[in-house]
Amino acid sequence: MDLTDKIKQILVDKNITPSLFADEIGIQRSSMSHILAGRNKPSLDMVQKIVKRFPDLGISWILDDEPLPEIAPEPANEPVLESRKKVTSAPQPAQPNLVKEKPVVLPEKKIEKVLIFYSDGTFQEYKHA
Repeated sequence: MDLTDKIKQILVDKNITPSLFADEIGIQRSSMSHILAGRNKPSLDMVQKIVKRFPDLGISWILDDEPLPEIAPEPANEPVLESRKKVTSAPQPAQPNLVKEKPVVLPEKKIEKVLIFYSDGTFQEYKHA
């Protein structure tokens, strides 16, 4: 069983969609789609994110050809999506930036001369009187 098949098995056992799985482990949904379609192979970073999010899987199932361990489905009384809503359901108003700006004092500068160069190799100089 290759790694893509194991990821598909996780989706089935956890009863979650590929989009939700991608959100849960912190990868782009398009990356998940490419992996499941066989276009791309899972990266080491993705594997680490899977193990971090689903520690019950362990790391040995990735390294060996052994089958996935029995995976307990997510609790039915509180789906993964609902637990995520609790964290993000109440947006906080943005605090205004109360940093007072200091006025920038630049030394007084005056133009002394301006040079204009023409394409024929000539130039014109203007000086402050």
